[in-house]
Amino acid sequence: MTSWLTDKRILLIAAVTIVLVGLALLRGLHFGIEFTGGTRIPITLEKSVDSTTMSDIVENIKTRANKFGLTQVIVRSVGDRQIYVEVAENNPVFVNEIEKIIKAEGKFEAIIDGRVALQGDDIIGGSIREDPQTSGTDIRWGVSFVITPQGADKFANVSLGKGGYPVYLFLDRIEDAIIVTNSTSIYGENFTKDETDAVINPMLSMSKDTLLFTDGLSKDDIKNRILEMNKTTVVVSEKETELEAWLAERNISFVEKKDAEMKPLLGKGKEAAGLDEWAAIGLLSGPLLSDSLATGRASQQYVIEGQSQGATIDEKKEYALMEMKKIKSILSGGALPVRMSLGSTTTVPPSLGKDFLSYSIVGIVLVYIVVLLIVFVRYRNPQMIPVLVFIPTCQMACLIAILAGAGTLDLATIAGLFASMGTAVDAQVVVTDELFSKKLESNDDAQRRINKAFYIITRDAAIVIFGLFPLLFSNLVEIIGFITAMVLGTLINIIITTQTYRAVAQTMFKQQ
Repeated sequence: MTSWLTDKRILLIAAVTIVLVGLALLRGLHFGIEFTGGTRIPITLEKSVDSTTMSDIVENIKTRANKFGLTQVIVRSVGDRQIYVEVAENNPVFVNEIEKIIKAEGKFEAIIDGRVALQGDDIIGGSIREDPQTSGTDIRWGVSFVITPQGADKFANVSLGKGGYPVYLFLDRIEDAIIVTNSTSIYGENFTKDETDAVINPMLSMSKDTLLFTDGLSKDDIKNRILEMNKTTVVVSEKETELEAWLAERNISFVEKKDAEMKPLLGKGKEAAGLDEWAAIGLLSGPLLSDSLATGRASQQYVIEGQSQGATIDEKKEYALMEMKKIKSILSGGALPVRMSLGSTTTVPPSLGKDFLSYSIVGIVLVYIVVLLIVFVRYRNPQMIPVLVFIPTCQMACLIAILAGAGTLDLATIAGLFASMGTAVDAQVVVTDELFSKKLESNDDAQRRINKAFYIITRDAAIVIFGLFPLLFSNLVEIIGFITAMVLGTLINIIITTQTYRAVAQTMFKQQ
């Protein structure tokens, strides 16, 4: 009876199962906050959006979170109108801060030679457009936008005679802050200390920021200096976990930045060295002002552009695309293309999450055993044990590998796993009844019975799928995981059950 295990169809199913499980383990299994603990904030968009727009919105929210050092925030889309923001934290104060960041639009400023030339309110909403230009192997990136008449007059006055000067583009400029870093993060090899100081000191003075170099200072010295300076905010590297804990204990506001963001990136302007980027203070770009825009003549249409970098055409195109998206996001102040509303947050303590995971694992094992017992007790045929073990094992392994490897395994998905096992019981009962109800007369008789059984189970599966599939587009976030697991599990069950029992039937007929 077990010779069916060597059938090429069975070997293919086993191989696919092993590959899916292996890939899932290599990529890592993703569990929802129900199992890891944390807080989920559901976001609903005012209207459905396409995949490109949804991707931009997700990246925008990630940028907002990362800008404030909230690197542990996970943002993922669900359907075309829903977004989940998840964080491994259930502190109400922290969660409230995340909600503010999600809802708030950034403060955009364009500064030329120490003076504010443009602000977010000066840019007309919806006018920001990507404007790349390609000529052979030469690729230039560009972002065009339209400003108000008042903004045009202000920009003309500030930019007069400043051709070649950097236009510093800030998003949520850090003001009245202490930037805690070491000297090697500020002074590089391409510029002298004097050249660097000539650029960053006026910038720091303008925003009332102060550098605090940690070179040669003890931890206590650093803390005392921070208290003496008495600034409203402290900017620290993500590695300074002990300092962050100390700041939190004293209710001192701080902004966490990645190590790379602490370092100012300098470039050459027409008159002097200029800053290209310094995320630690909110400076995200520093394109040069063209001479044609520095005549003092007011204009409402502007283009920020630059030369793409890269060794190949593809690299230049990728650079241009990334640069335009960055500039576009800065100019829009992080504004989303559609309005959104925040739903009620769901909070799960880590200890309770571990309990949920344990209960779910026990539940899956129990369901698996019950399925085997139901079918075995019904037919009392020891020869069917390998079949009864093979089908649900492959089905559950494939389903969990896909859902936890490519998506997220949450409570709704676990419920879908349980439900999909029910379809497995139905399918095996129907096929086994047809196959073992009476002695097979011929190979054609076996095929006829199998086809009859498969007609029944595929019809039932089609009813389930067509009945549930529309709910995937209902934007009911709480049931998406259940529907996905149920539909996918039903499809996998049909494929595995069909091919397995065909192999079994052919083997049985040959052995009669």
